[in-house]
Amino acid sequence: MLKTNKKQSVIFFFIKLILFVAVVYLIYYQLNRIDPEKWNNFSIAHPSALIAAISLVFLNMWLAFMQWKITLKVMGLSKDRKRNIQSFLAGLVTGMLLPVLGGNFFGRFYYFDKEHRGTITFLTIVANFSQVLATLTFGIIAVFSVGEVYQIGDSWQLKLILVLGFSLALFVYFFIEKPLKWFKRTSFLEMSQTILKANPRFRWELIAWSMARFIVFTMQSSMVLYAFGETWSLHLILAIWQVYLITIMIPSLFLGKLGVKEMISLSVLGALGLNEFSIVFASLIIWFVNSLSPALVGLIICDRPKE
Repeated sequence: MLKTNKKQSVIFFFIKLILFVAVVYLIYYQLNRIDPEKWNNFSIAHPSALIAAISLVFLNMWLAFMQWKITLKVMGLSKDRKRNIQSFLAGLVTGMLLPVLGGNFFGRFYYFDKEHRGTITFLTIVANFSQVLATLTFGIIAVFSVGEVYQIGDSWQLKLILVLGFSLALFVYFFIEKPLKWFKRTSFLEMSQTILKANPRFRWELIAWSMARFIVFTMQSSMVLYAFGETWSLHLILAIWQVYLITIMIPSLFLGKLGVKEMISLSVLGALGLNEFSIVFASLIIWFVNSLSPALVGLIICDRPKE
């Protein structure tokens, strides 16, 4: 048994090392793509705004941790503080490397007994879906406030699709336990259904935390752009909401949609006349601060799950 545990520890260490090298290389690759001439012409107009935006990562991570904590609370698993933090950090790593809706549960459930893993996976997906709903809410507000989707125009067909999609997402989120009876009765589905029925406030609390996180995302993006000399305005905020809305609609397999969001930001924010370099660099900073940095911390701090 000791030999097996030692082998698992070595494997876990090398997995962390490989992931660490991979993300460091990706940072270098992204920065190396930027034209050196643009680096020479680049300046930070408001350093304090940049520092404030970066500092908000702590608030963002705390809000995300609270979502995880209330998930464990409804399952009766929130007493082990060290395990809660370790599993949360592990989820940040796999959440960055895998699809946004379910990637983080891969890092989380290995810290818990097998009997709880299915329910943890299910409730984590529910929690992730609450963030999608928050994004849809603010994004649709932005589209109808502006009267169009930037670079696409005023399309009633697209607006109708957004409204129908949002309505369907709301129905699935708040009534997801209803169709569970159509599936094979497994223990984790029964437990998940019981928990959702017994805790009607759970999903509303997740929505509240997700709304708060989205506001933090908005503050960070607008403050970074302001730090690079762009003018803060209501239209800028609405455009940022549209960026997040379109981003969640485009599938991406890993790395927090690195490259996808930059492309969307250039299209949407460019319609407002913002500097292309400011847009790309701001997007990379937000990705580095909110996705990569916490994942790197998780790689360094996380211990191998105990058997």
